[in-house]
Amino acid sequence: MNIWFGTTTAKWGEYRVFYLNIRNYIRQLGCVILDDWMDNADVAYKNQIKDRNISEIYKNVTEAIDTVDCVIIEYTVPNFSSSHQINYALIRRKPTLVMRLKKDNPYYTDSYLEALQSTYLTIREYTKDNYKEIIDEFIGYSKLEQGQSRYNIVLAKKQKQYLDWAASKYKLSRSHIIRTLLDQEIEKNTHYKNYMHIK
Repeated sequence: MNIWFGTTTAKWGEYRVFYLNIRNYIRQLGCVILDDWMDNADVAYKNQIKDRNISEIYKNVTEAIDTVDCVIIEYTVPNFSSSHQINYALIRRKPTLVMRLKKDNPYYTDSYLEALQSTYLTIREYTKDNYKEIIDEFIGYSKLEQGQSRYNIVLAKKQKQYLDWAASKYKLSRSHIIRTLLDQEIEKNTHYKNYMHIK
């Protein structure tokens, strides 16, 4: 799976451990981070190099987001470039996880992000103890978003009879009937909609 991981270089010294932990865990999962820029940023920070080619960075970032399967942004320090990356990813219909350390961003509920209404956006608070499970969960969800998936379902006799009857009666495929019923369940399940930030 190809992923874009973005964050800001602002306050790099303060938050670099969190950024690198997230990046390294994504790589441990076997995912490919396109345009993995963090090692260069770390070298620039340690050597106090300030010069950056913003045009080239913009080109590399947007090309990477265009190509990846999903996007993960660490957004504890709000900034323009990460905000643009989030918005661009959503426009490109990429599943996007925004991660923030709650303790360092107490006003997060009153941000621009909370106003975005996109089924592609997932916002999560994290700590040094739970960031891996948040990433695991998101990547699992993103893989499902890559397209239709095949599942083997064990049905009771009456369930199979209903599917066979409905398929014949309404001239629909059994898969279509099951998907429609699942969509109806999703629409009425408030716990799931809250979890996925679906309005």
